[in-house]
Amino acid sequence: MERSGSAPSIEELPSTTILPRSAAVVVVWRDTLNAVKAVASLRAMQPCPETIVCVVQEAAVPESWRALEHPALRIVELSDNLGFAHAANLGVEAAMDLGAEWILLLNDDAVVEPSCLASCVQEARSDPSIAAVGPAVVFEERPDTIWFAGGRHSDDFLYTRHNALGRPVDELPPTSDTEYIAGCCMLVRATAWHELGGFRKDFFLYYEDAEWCLRARGAGWRCRYLAEVLCRHRVSSSTQGGHRALSPTSAYYRARNQLRFARETTPRGKRLTRTAGVLFIWTPYLAWQLARAHDRQTTGAYFQGLRDGLRGKMGKGPWPRAEPTR
Repeated sequence: MERSGSAPSIEELPSTTILPRSAAVVVVWRDTLNAVKAVASLRAMQPCPETIVCVVQEAAVPESWRALEHPALRIVELSDNLGFAHAANLGVEAAMDLGAEWILLLNDDAVVEPSCLASCVQEARSDPSIAAVGPAVVFEERPDTIWFAGGRHSDDFLYTRHNALGRPVDELPPTSDTEYIAGCCMLVRATAWHELGGFRKDFFLYYEDAEWCLRARGAGWRCRYLAEVLCRHRVSSSTQGGHRALSPTSAYYRARNQLRFARETTPRGKRLTRTAGVLFIWTPYLAWQLARAHDRQTTGAYFQGLRDGLRGKMGKGPWPRAEPTR
């Protein structure tokens, strides 16, 4: 499904003001049409990032980008699919090497509103203990419906849940601390990223944002949800799942990464509750959903993820069959 409407190309955008020592990072795989729109929306912000870092597989770099000599656009080319987490880490490291103090992570299947960077940085600057800020995000195809408005993450049972998912935007929860921020649109403070390290690259795809936020909060940092709709997300476009549905790709990595994280927990009591949460709370719920959908392929991918999580088989798994972002 193509995006509705159109966005100007990078070359067509007017000159704009920049926010010094800021950057945006976009991980791009195959859908370069979406990525061009994402980057164009970043350049159209007022102010916009001083630098935009695009982490792209070599075969997917748009020719218009290769020909464009734009000082604000940096391209990091990869020879293989290293996974979203590793690619995002490379992009953030490149941004920090250029002196960025604020880095906005944006999915290549998302677009931001003009005030996104300024509003998120203003919120982060309100307290030096804020490691990351995430704005409210709506579905691109249904911009009156909430996709993310802060998130709940059970420390004992490891289930995650977006607040107000599927509700109308006039029911947007107020600005508050949040247990995790969706990596779809996430402003990070460079000092926090440097202290904590980046996403777990062995996760490859999915759950890396929740794990990073859990690590941040454990180290005394705060994660903040901003009650302004500043991003529209074409949810699960690359893995071909809906906002409540699972694709084989998302099912595999969600199952594997959460279970592996649970099994690596050091305190024995918490390791048991987390493992039980994944196996006896989250798994039956998803199995029920998949049974209702009669989706044998996704069911198989989910249980394969559980098996690999128990065995400690991490990194790139048998899914995806095509290269996704997230």
